[in-house]
Amino acid sequence: MSPAANVTCSLYYMAPEIDNPVNELAYELGSGTLFAMAKTDADGRIKNWVYDPQLSSENQAKIGLKQNQHTDLKPGVYKIKFLTGKYFAQLADNSRSFFPFVEIYFKIDNPPDHHYHIPLLLSNFSYTTYRGS
Repeated sequence: MSPAANVTCSLYYMAPEIDNPVNELAYELGSGTLFAMAKTDADGRIKNWVYDPQLSSENQAKIGLKQNQHTDLKPGVYKIKFLTGKYFAQLADNSRSFFPFVEIYFKIDNPPDHHYHIPLLLSNFSYTTYRGS
């Protein structure tokens, strides 16, 4: 097993904190707001995100950005999308993947931690994830 380099990843702001976790409709979050993209490095990590320069100042404030710079990530529900199908198709052996992409929803609490690590362990036909340290 080795780190996956050059996996395209996108970050979305989905919604404020879910007020009523027993209400099933509270989990219908829509498509969200794409606000950052990056590719994993040789270690399979993202050290720097590229923020959407077209993001409105209202959306920047909602997420915790100021002039396209991260200031303080706001509490809420977020999503990271990994383009796993693209990653496998670009390998030297032109591998295939059962999952064309993987979307992981996560919650930023109030007050937010200063660091979030969401590992994705990936093979052609399975994946798993956890909250890293």
